[in-house]
Amino acid sequence: SFQTGQLEPLLSRFTEEEDLQMKRMLQRMDVLAKRAAESGVRLMVDAEQSYFQPAISRLTLEMQRRFNRDRAVIFNTYQCYLKEAYDNVTVDVELSRREGWHFGTKLVRGAYMEQERNRAAQIGYEDPINPTYEKTNEMYHRCLDYILEEIKHSRKASVMVASHNEDSVKFTLRRMMELGIHPSEKKVSFGQLLGMCDQITFPLGE
Repeated sequence: SFQTGQLEPLLSRFTEEEDLQMKRMLQRMDVLAKRAAESGVRLMVDAEQSYFQPAISRLTLEMQRRFNRDRAVIFNTYQCYLKEAYDNVTVDVELSRREGWHFGTKLVRGAYMEQERNRAAQIGYEDPINPTYEKTNEMYHRCLDYILEEIKHSRKASVMVASHNEDSVKFTLRRMMELGIHPSEKKVSFGQLLGMCDQITFPLGE
């Protein structure tokens, strides 16, 4: 069963109904993860707003511990428009290294900028988003490079480059060549929304 030690303070404040919902959610995640593992497919957990994300990441991490023993089945998503993206990635990779499971990640730029900024302003905490698009690009490539290096050294990491940005795709392909990561290893994959940026998707397919 799930190691809920870290969740205890949270769980103790739940009503019985909420407690039941939480247990059901964990059971559903378990069923999905088992089915994914049996079917040989990957299960990617999307990211939400930063104020929900710690709970989602925590649950995803527990799933990775259990199901990513032999290969990356469960993937966590990191949004690189967040100032703390690199710290989050490196901490989780370190943990996977120490505990010996396969790290799986989907890297995105991020989707909730307006909401994040408005909420930070309303409540009065520091804006969690990188100040410029350039800074977000830097963060994306920094996180990506770190994971590609980890693939080179351990072969126990996998990444989906979920990006419509041509520079990021070219950057990835160049680094794969430099680091000796071959597409046939299936450690690096790419994701674009269907019909968006076909001029990137089709050449990649080739």
